[in-house]
Amino acid sequence: MQSYTAALFTGGPVAHLLDLAIRVQASQGALSLDDEIRRYARLVAASRTADQNCPVRTGAALLDFLGDLLERKALGDVPQEFTEKLSAASEGTDPAEYLHTLAGIVRILDRDLPPEYGELPMNSWEAGLAFPHLARFTAQLTDDLESATVADAVRAYIAAEHPFCSDSLAPWVAEAHRALVLFPDAAAQRENLLPAIPWSSPDALRELLGAVDDHMRREHS
Repeated sequence: MQSYTAALFTGGPVAHLLDLAIRVQASQGALSLDDEIRRYARLVAASRTADQNCPVRTGAALLDFLGDLLERKALGDVPQEFTEKLSAASEGTDPAEYLHTLAGIVRILDRDLPPEYGELPMNSWEAGLAFPHLARFTAQLTDDLESATVADAVRAYIAAEHPFCSDSLAPWVAEAHRALVLFPDAAAQRENLLPAIPWSSPDALRELLGAVDDHMRREHS
């Protein structure tokens, strides 16, 4: 069984930042580590909950803390998953030095204002985390072979969940409105929300909102 402290290595900001570094290396130059960290910082800053519970500077501090423990050979037993990720991310350089370097990059980039979406569009992982309920609705659309439109699929989902649908519909509506405010035209949505939400378009999101509003007026007011 994983110890409580092992979760420090296998989840949260340490694991996520190492995953981003590995993703950049695997892209063979297609991705930039600085841009991926900027997206990470923007995602955290956009969520009051995330920023209160684990701000970006805390992620940088954890990387430095683990680097210090490695230098003093005081880290002890750690999950193999963390060891493998650190080895892959550091690419043969000293692991402790790499953690300190990564922490420094995170800290420097976090000092800047988050980039505008027109300057640095979302990619799939950021869009999936920023709009998780809309992203998960993709499976509903894929599995629903009878619905011809997004509104039909929403109504089918509501019918299956009613009368306990309000808990799941509230975040849907919030994310759809946010996506329309941030990306009001089709081109902006294509650039920022695909492929995490392949069905997304201004018209599709308005269909979703209309179907939910209609149901809430008829059944919950």
